[in-house]
Amino acid sequence: MRSLLVNWGENDVLTLTLNRPEQRNALDPELLSALSESLAGEGGRARAVILRGAGGDAFSAGYDLKRLTGTEADLEADGFIGGAVDAIRACPAPIIGLLRGHCFGAAVELAMNCDLRFAAPDLRIGMPAVSLGVVYRYQFVSRLVAICGLNRTADLLLGMRQLDADTAYAWGLLTEVVPADELEARVVETAQTLATSPRAAVTGTKASLSLRAARSVDADDLAEAQRLRAIAASSPERREALQRRRSRQ
Repeated sequence: MRSLLVNWGENDVLTLTLNRPEQRNALDPELLSALSESLAGEGGRARAVILRGAGGDAFSAGYDLKRLTGTEADLEADGFIGGAVDAIRACPAPIIGLLRGHCFGAAVELAMNCDLRFAAPDLRIGMPAVSLGVVYRYQFVSRLVAICGLNRTADLLLGMRQLDADTAYAWGLLTEVVPADELEARVVETAQTLATSPRAAVTGTKASLSLRAARSVDADDLAEAQRLRAIAASSPERREALQRRRSRQ
């Protein structure tokens, strides 16, 4: 079974579906690579892109814990997560996240880098990485601060607060909350509006927003954050935390 489904719709609207429903669409290197490659290869043709998860239970439960070792080697996942995020930002067409159910960890980073985010009321957003001994990528932390502010980012990352859809909308993390039975139609309607608008204006607006977002990441800050992440990733406490979490699955 393919972990990423690729479908074309009217007016060159591209739908990409994270397709591991039995694992709540958990992310792994193969799925993230497929997403990066599809956006790089097909994004130039697309007039709008919809990113969603298969089934109704989850956009994605986050990075697959079975692929983690509890050592510094786990930072290799950054390459796959970062590659997918970079592909989302580099895609000239706007990307619309269709969010339902669980959206945790690395999946939140994918969602927050979509240009628009529509959610059903059953959405739950959480970033419990600290409990697993993980420091999130600095690029993601910076984007969260830009979207919802420093204090709310601290609530999400240190407080490990899980948000329902209405709270996520109030914090600026979502574009709109839509009844579940209307969500797909609303997302398709928005995608078609973008797809039939003057292309240069749509792509130029996305590119302008991306330029501004990129300026929020300083190279020296990024290097220091990566050093801190490496220390956390190799700590004995992290291996113990990861084993405890796996035992509960």
